[in-house]
Amino acid sequence: MTLRNFGVAALIVVSLALGKPVLMPVALAFYLTFLLTPPSDWLERLGLPRPLSVAVVLGSTLAACAALASVLITQAAGLATQINTYSAQIRGKLASVREGGLGGFADLQKSFNDLGKAFDPDWVLDAAPSPVRIVAESASPLTKAEHALGPVLGPLAFATVVVVMVLFMLAHREDLRGRLIQLVGPGNVTLTTRTMADVVKRVSFLLLTQLYVNAAFGVVIALGLYFIGVPYALLWGTLAAMLRFVPLLGTLVAALLPTVVALAVFPGWREVLLTAGLFIGVDVLVANLIEPWIVGKRTGVSALALLISTLFWTWLWGPLGLLLATPITVSAAAVSRQVPALSFLQTLLGDETGLESQVNFYQRVLARAGRDALRIAKRYVASGSLQRTYDELLVPTLVLLAADEQSGAIEADVVSRVVGDLRDILRKLPTVRSSAEGRVRLRVLGIAAGSESDGLLLEMLAIGSPGVNLSALGVSERATVIAAASESETQAICIAALTPGAKVNARFYCRRLRALFPERPIWVFSPEPEGKRLKEAAARLREAGASEVVDSVREATRLLEADVSPLSA
Repeated sequence: MTLRNFGVAALIVVSLALGKPVLMPVALAFYLTFLLTPPSDWLERLGLPRPLSVAVVLGSTLAACAALASVLITQAAGLATQINTYSAQIRGKLASVREGGLGGFADLQKSFNDLGKAFDPDWVLDAAPSPVRIVAESASPLTKAEHALGPVLGPLAFATVVVVMVLFMLAHREDLRGRLIQLVGPGNVTLTTRTMADVVKRVSFLLLTQLYVNAAFGVVIALGLYFIGVPYALLWGTLAAMLRFVPLLGTLVAALLPTVVALAVFPGWREVLLTAGLFIGVDVLVANLIEPWIVGKRTGVSALALLISTLFWTWLWGPLGLLLATPITVSAAAVSRQVPALSFLQTLLGDETGLESQVNFYQRVLARAGRDALRIAKRYVASGSLQRTYDELLVPTLVLLAADEQSGAIEADVVSRVVGDLRDILRKLPTVRSSAEGRVRLRVLGIAAGSESDGLLLEMLAIGSPGVNLSALGVSERATVIAAASESETQAICIAALTPGAKVNARFYCRRLRALFPERPIWVFSPEPEGKRLKEAAARLREAGASEVVDSVREATRLLEADVSPLSA
């Protein structure tokens, strides 16, 4: 990150922190608008006009919230009257635990308290504390009213502003969309429309799914606590549903209060453990089975990005930031997917892997993580074919390895080790069934032109072409290779050449072998990272005597299988 980019990021963070009083109600209003837009659209499709559909949705939501709040306030008031009783019971149970199994701890604590008194000068001198006289300051009625209503007026004003903004956004959502398009620029209508549609789709889907899942979670918790016998089960179920909107910590906080109540109400520990187990079991089931099945990867955000975003927004905006972290992150990921200038956000936030498959595979092999690399290769085979795995995973890995070796980025012993690991992975992959049953197997001499990587290419051809009898020569001196080729009785020759030095040797072999075998097919398998370079290399190899030049296992297999002759009648 350049200094300029760092300054821009710091300016954005400072603006978000200083603009908190204005930005928080706006963000919460957008949050609720995303949540209420689908039911409003559904009512409009049924024929209701926009003002009426908005009024019905918003009025129903406020009425449901008011009814729920009244029930919760009633149960909370009943709980408040029992607080003293519960506190005494909890103290008694903890005291019994301390006396029964933690008596040594109590003695140790008493010893530390006595030691602390020994260093207290007031205790040593036995000095009587000076009397302190407290004089109450007379307060005016206006000051008393301010102290009494202040804690209520602030949240009430905040809620009123949010409700008014939600009403405006629901009633004029097309107008807001048009203003945003005009702000971005008429020339970007397509991009802006596509981006907004993607954001609305993902965020609305996420919020509605969370609403349904969390409501079901709260119902299950309330029923479970009711049958366990925990008082105020409806209150705890509703709090569980609401707190589960808060990522990571919501369920933990929701489980704490009813567990403490169970600890106070019941004489034993059975109900306490059942209460804690109920929260843990239901949350594990929902988080690991139900939510992945319903949501999948449709949010487009990785779990790690969501965790970091939650920590950031909580630090910036407090509890409300904890609630808004998920929709803000999903919106940012959706926007970055459509806007090229923000592609770095997609890399940071997106649920796609950070590296291309072949680069990720190559990195795993370099890091000696053979199991990870084998898992990637097997997943590739399961989603396609073995030849596709060779051409799109293993061969590009060898090309990257050759480029690193040519630039001096890795040493020769590392190259040898990587090729050996790739060979082990290759032999652990499934094999191809022969499609040349009833045909004479073509005898082919394979020549590794310059390195161990060339030998691995030939091994891929041998596995990928079961209808061909391919015998490969190891890397040797030119004279040795020519002598072995001249004595062989094979029907065709296949030369594998990956590195620049191997391509030089391949041209030499083509000239010499063409002079020895004027009619015998000589094929060259030479992968190239760029098509233009392949054409240039192929032209030079054909001038030297090559019959065909290919750069993929699929093309090489096609050439080999084409010359497999049927059995004579």
